[in-house]
Amino acid sequence: MKIAFKNCNVYSSFIPKVVHHSIVIENGKIISFNEESDAIDLNGKYIIPAFIDSHLHLDEIGLYLNSLDLRGVRSIDELREKLRDFASKTKGPIIGHGWDQELFREKRWPKKEDVDDIVGERPLFLSRVCLHAALVNSRFLEIMGKNGDGLVFENEFEIFRRKLISLIPNELKLKYMEDAMRYVLSKGICTVGYVSCSLENLKIVENLISSKKYPLDVNVYINAEDIENYDKGNRIIKGVKLFVDGSLGARTALLSEKYEDNDTYGEQVTSFEKLREIIDRANKLGLDVAIHAIGDRAIDIALDALRYAENGKRIEHASVVRDDQLKKFKGIHAVVQPHFIISDFWAVKRVGIKRARYVYRFKDLMKETNVAFSTDAPVEPVDPLLTIDAAINRGKNEGIELSKYTMDQALTYEEAYHCYTAGSAMALGIKGGTLLPGMDANFLILDRDPLKNDPKEIMILEIFCRGKKIF
Repeated sequence: MKIAFKNCNVYSSFIPKVVHHSIVIENGKIISFNEESDAIDLNGKYIIPAFIDSHLHLDEIGLYLNSLDLRGVRSIDELREKLRDFASKTKGPIIGHGWDQELFREKRWPKKEDVDDIVGERPLFLSRVCLHAALVNSRFLEIMGKNGDGLVFENEFEIFRRKLISLIPNELKLKYMEDAMRYVLSKGICTVGYVSCSLENLKIVENLISSKKYPLDVNVYINAEDIENYDKGNRIIKGVKLFVDGSLGARTALLSEKYEDNDTYGEQVTSFEKLREIIDRANKLGLDVAIHAIGDRAIDIALDALRYAENGKRIEHASVVRDDQLKKFKGIHAVVQPHFIISDFWAVKRVGIKRARYVYRFKDLMKETNVAFSTDAPVEPVDPLLTIDAAINRGKNEGIELSKYTMDQALTYEEAYHCYTAGSAMALGIKGGTLLPGMDANFLILDRDPLKNDPKEIMILEIFCRGKKIF
């Protein structure tokens, strides 16, 4: 199948910026930039490479598309109201996501007593926006043989989450994954890095890819605990995901100096010895290594551990980076989430004004290494244009305090779009992110120039994956 466009502006790459005015696609590949007589006239519209989200969670996206949305909830009373409405319309275990105690007018964390009277005997799991903490009810604590106030963090969070997911019927898990893939594609993303993928979800994804129902290119990073059961013949597995620390929001990100607003340094969730053990195993299997490290002390540990990795090396998030750490990133992909700037509106309160300049320093990282963009969805919205806006404006328009101290880290339009296309492809170790002859024809048609207009005002008119229009 052949398709061609003319009278358009094709950004085949952003760094360097290369512009053509026609493009020819055949059998899902870019063929040339010649103008063909029978080409479709786009009347001056713009074509860019499709976005590549290098770090998200397909299973969690599907789960939360079908669960209680608590993003932006401003009080525990509002949380209760939304929960009561959701519970009245559903049966079985209750799953929700997105609350942030920093927004609550009560100025406290929620407790099991805030929800027990609403859900009764139904197990409940409401994850915080960072996916490192959750509120559970008394019934779920009882099922798990635990006591406590209803708040679970880090490793315990993961244990509770997996238990609740095990209660979901298999046919619903398949539906959730399909919902996630369809949703991601609808946002102009044709390629993803699916991190923290369980072996169960890996099988679901493989079956969906084999069905050719959804043209999403999926690159999987399995959980560290599953590495012993890794099938070396599996082509969609790129690497293994490890954790050093938690999140800034839950104050479990590991810092070298104490938090400004709490008497803690954070938490190291995996020992250095265990990191080395898993990396050695990854080396033998030819796997890339992606390490979650948010706090600067966690980054110290991740940088040290990655010296022993033999394949692709990634640090996920890299939220708080000291000056002395920057040059150590050479050869290590920094996989960042610009929209954290908006969601982590309290970041300066966590680290203080003195350390604010260390937070989300994308510009400085780009000087030393490849920077890839992602959303960590469902932690952040699956919306690349919101991500681009956050990288360019750093929350200035939203009045985010961090912008007052870090506008020197604002990226240009070219830099931001590069990070979400070619930069992400490099982090995934794949060909893509540009529109060059021989490459997959993954591209978007936009209504206006992306390099001269507010990302929030841009409309994606059409989405093509491998040369086929999907939206």
